[in-house]
Amino acid sequence: MAKRTNQKGRSKASKYTVKASGYSSDGEKVIWLFDMIDRSGVYAFDLNRDDFLHKEVMEKMIDYSNMTWAQVKQQTHDEGKSKHHLLSIDSISREALDRVKAKQLEDYSDAIFSFALQNKLRIIGIREREKFHVLWYDPEHKVCPSHKKHT
Repeated sequence: MAKRTNQKGRSKASKYTVKASGYSSDGEKVIWLFDMIDRSGVYAFDLNRDDFLHKEVMEKMIDYSNMTWAQVKQQTHDEGKSKHHLLSIDSISREALDRVKAKQLEDYSDAIFSFALQNKLRIIGIREREKFHVLWYDPEHKVCPSHKKHT
């Protein structure tokens, strides 16, 4: 029995098939989700923290929700020194690694993403295609501390 084809000669099934390795969500707008927030530990995403910069966080989240992931990844801060990027599980602090294990997020170890909101302030979460699951608030850039060269 022959496959049904559309007008261009491709099988009907192939029209809707997207290969996982060939799909990039970088052209999609950022979708913020708050279903994985960690409310415990030093990086707790807790609105009652004395150091929580509500206005700064909300302004940036609103701005980035109007951008595609490709546009977000082009953004820089601190005179081009800081940018948004994936974090290697090997580069995060012991406290962050302990929270990953406590929240049973090991399956997402290659999807931990850092939004650099200003000089040190970071929002850390899980990037899953176009979705960003907010996880931590890091006002001092300590989830994945950077080490200055030649110091």
